[in-house]
Amino acid sequence: MFKVIFLGTSSAVPTKSRNLPSIFIKYKEDRLLFDCGEGTQRQLMIKRLHFVKISKIFISHWHADHFSGLLGLIQTLELEGRKEPLYIYGPVHSKEFVEKFISIGYFGRRFEVFVKEMKNDDVVSFKDYKITAFEVKHRIPALGFIFEENDRVNVDLEKLSKYKIKEGPQIGKLKKQGFIEKDGTLIKLEDVSVVKKGRKLVYTGDTKYFKALEKYAHEADVLICDSTFDKEFQKKAHIYGHCCCETAARIAKAANVKKLYLTHISRRYQEKNTTPQILQDQARGIFAKSYLAKDLLEFEIK
Repeated sequence: MFKVIFLGTSSAVPTKSRNLPSIFIKYKEDRLLFDCGEGTQRQLMIKRLHFVKISKIFISHWHADHFSGLLGLIQTLELEGRKEPLYIYGPVHSKEFVEKFISIGYFGRRFEVFVKEMKNDDVVSFKDYKITAFEVKHRIPALGFIFEENDRVNVDLEKLSKYKIKEGPQIGKLKKQGFIEKDGTLIKLEDVSVVKKGRKLVYTGDTKYFKALEKYAHEADVLICDSTFDKEFQKKAHIYGHCCCETAARIAKAANVKKLYLTHISRRYQEKNTTPQILQDQARGIFAKSYLAKDLLEFEIK
């Protein structure tokens, strides 16, 4: 399973329908957060997600709308009896900021919080996937993240059949050691297998456009991109270190991604005359598979 749930899709200030930025990832048995804005706990509870099992939190940058839910979440994890360590990843100064805010108030903690600062192209690898950080162009040090599932090697039974081998323990042995011998013939895994490319999700965090975004997003299954404004405010977006919806769509098209989700939506898009739908409409004029992210929207990457 590779499930994505938007917990917050607003920018800077929450609205009645949009919480501050946070994205929940469920990959097999792992639970991850990308950003943790104020109100993230309640969104997790509304979706009945097992947030006590969250093991890794990736903070794109240290503007309050992207991290202000962390303190409350850590304290709740303590109240729920958590004992396993929590790992937080973020840009430069992350250790300093985390140490400061988790020391606020009279509150004990029975589990460790480990912080790793990441730079451009830094990678953290886990059992079945890796996450790569890339530096983006915002007003302060900020990161985007690439979630890449490991490629999977599947034995092609048709190719194997010419060696008169069917399903069974020999296939397991072949996968484990990379070769087997049958009737004096050496059979290599690479000769009887196909590689299934792992799934890829890219989250830009807050950023204005720069050319390398297309490289980082290249052929992603899903691109979640900063789309704070519509095209009318493109210049303003760039000045404040953000993308507009058309910029996000052009990145998606150039990078040949499968789906684009527009997020980090300005609070100006909640009036009857200026609805957030304009963002999706403008983006689809450039990239057809553009979708406006909404709070509590969930989907699975097949």
